[in-house]
Amino acid sequence: MKLFAEFIFETEAAEMIYRALLPELEDNFSERSAIGLSLKDMNRLILSVKAEDVVSLRSALNTWFRLIQIAQEVLETASEASC
Repeated sequence: MKLFAEFIFETEAAEMIYRALLPELEDNFSERSAIGLSLKDMNRLILSVKAEDVVSLRSALNTWFRLIQIAQEVLETASEASC
């Protein structure tokens, strides 16, 4: 893989987001990119993306940024509803 990007998301919900997204790693969205997701210090979610080209990198990043955002929003909504 030619391109690599890594992002660290610091949030108290990192572990819950990580567990929610783990099943998505089993789906191979593209043969031109590879995704890594890990948890560090229980409050840091690390997203790693390797890709063959810029188009596949952009596509993978858009997909995973959106998945992380949705997981965060669902957790916030659930938290507000329980109060």
